[in-house]
Amino acid sequence: MKVAIIGCGFAGMMHAKGYSQLEGVKIAGCCDIVPEKARELASRFGAEAFNDLEEMLEVIRPDIVSVCTLEKDHAFAAMAALKSGAHVLCEKMLASSLDEAKAMVQTAKEKGKLLATQFNYRHIPSIRWLKSLLSDGVLGEPLLVTLQTHSYCHHHSVDLLRFLFGEIVSVQATMRGERSEVPYKGWEGISDDLLYIPPKAFGSILHFESGLIAVVAGSFLHQLDDLMLELNLVTAKGRLSLRRMRQGNICGDLDTNLDLSGAPPFPEPVPFLDTFPLSVQNFVKAVMGEPAIFATGDDGLKAMEIEKALLTAVRTGQIISLATKPPS
Repeated sequence: MKVAIIGCGFAGMMHAKGYSQLEGVKIAGCCDIVPEKARELASRFGAEAFNDLEEMLEVIRPDIVSVCTLEKDHAFAAMAALKSGAHVLCEKMLASSLDEAKAMVQTAKEKGKLLATQFNYRHIPSIRWLKSLLSDGVLGEPLLVTLQTHSYCHHHSVDLLRFLFGEIVSVQATMRGERSEVPYKGWEGISDDLLYIPPKAFGSILHFESGLIAVVAGSFLHQLDDLMLELNLVTAKGRLSLRRMRQGNICGDLDTNLDLSGAPPFPEPVPFLDTFPLSVQNFVKAVMGEPAIFATGDDGLKAMEIEKALLTAVRTGQIISLATKPPS
């Protein structure tokens, strides 16, 4: 199975490491508008370097393409890859606008190819552990969840809440400052109706189809090596917290008053970077038709719709409703 990587920075390197650990998978091409970056990544993994996307797709004919560019270039790269016959794993945010994201999802369906969103936080071992306990009913009915995030983790947290607890039906939110205050180099081209990375103070209430209430707060003033996420869950049986999920220990520290003596043990600490290969490798499993956990293009689109609703709620001071099912 041949893989091509578009965008040879940090994310491209993380994807490449994931693919390189799999038998029968070869990284065949690496493409970047900066020639040195393409050559460096390609030489590390025995691939061919390209500076032109369409040339790489024509020469390599990859089975899988990872899109690891800045957000403004996701749609062009992903749709070119899908039209060439490749399955696509695209970094988050899926696109720089909702219209682009919808076009990507539609193109994947028309071409019969998988489009996935790189929501690697689904592969945090403690999140997988929590998901299993929720699915088995061990914890009791979830009633309230509070999630504190570094702003750079906010978009992932939106997906995590859907992954763990189901569909969000309405949101309300407030924030102090503007998203432009966040020192993120990728703002260019991102639609101004999407929140994506909150500023120094952001708070929201999310209402779920199940009746669950979530309170999400974030700031870019947190330090990533101190706190990326902190989740506190109240259920009909008690409480459970994953405290200080951070770069060095993304599983966080378990704190609960629930009797979990019959449950699987809480995972050992792992660094955050370990989640990238797990996500990439699950996508390859999905392409091969094997059972896998991955976020679809539809999941990426839904997260963007929630981002729009959150920013609309900030700007209007109103509760914003979300469609939970796609139009027929």
